[in-house]
Amino acid sequence: EDVARAFRIHAAEHGFDYRHSTMVAFGGSGPVHALGIARKLKIPRVVFPVGAGVMSAFGLLVSPLSFELVRSIPSLLSRLDAARVADIFRALRDEARGFLERAGVAPDETTLRCRLDMRYQGQGYEIEVPLPQSDDFAALFAALPEYFSRAYAETFSVSVLDEPLEIVNWKVEARGPETSLQRGYTLTVDGAAAGAAADDNESAEAARKGSRRAYFPEAEGYVDCPVYDRYKLPPGAAVAGPALIEERESTCVIGPRDTVRVDAHRNLLAELTG
Repeated sequence: EDVARAFRIHAAEHGFDYRHSTMVAFGGSGPVHALGIARKLKIPRVVFPVGAGVMSAFGLLVSPLSFELVRSIPSLLSRLDAARVADIFRALRDEARGFLERAGVAPDETTLRCRLDMRYQGQGYEIEVPLPQSDDFAALFAALPEYFSRAYAETFSVSVLDEPLEIVNWKVEARGPETSLQRGYTLTVDGAAAGAAADDNESAEAARKGSRRAYFPEAEGYVDCPVYDRYKLPPGAAVAGPALIEERESTCVIGPRDTVRVDAHRNLLAELTG
């Protein structure tokens, strides 16, 4: 309930309706609690990726070098001009690009992305507005109300209010090229490294390695719970809860009312019922 409450607050602050979204469970304890949290939040679908317990470490290895700068310079749009916007962004872009150059990334391999946190004056929160990659700051400045209106409408379904616009934070991200690991991500996850032990002709029952008693609130007590070897679950297999699916880095806990299926990439997909 603590996790669900924190998520509700975070989503409300960003005006985000998660009830039609998919939850991805990662981290060592993520697959243990994901279905229970999703049910509290009324999220209809949960994905358990392979290697959930080391997802952050894997992400660090495959991510390109990048550096992001954020400057808090509250400014009413009506008091800015194209020259001032150009000065702020050029300084941030030069600084962000310099970090990558010192890390060995060539300037022509660097991609720059600019964003603004904007709001209507008087609001207590802001939304992030992505900007196109351009050196034409005059055109960029002229189009800022349109970019904000579009981002605001995507979040709140209302695009225009009769209030002045304010920029709160200025953001620039400098990103280097993809790494060889990043280009090979799909092959690494759904190839032999993750599921070599599974024969595609095997059933889920062939992956069962025993059972043990486990407590489920939905069952109002302990139940005899089958335990499966995740690496022996073939694509297309289905496991009905209650069940425990073990892998090297974590354990996926499947509740009594839930069923997971193995997709072509060996993710476990759960469609919540009730």
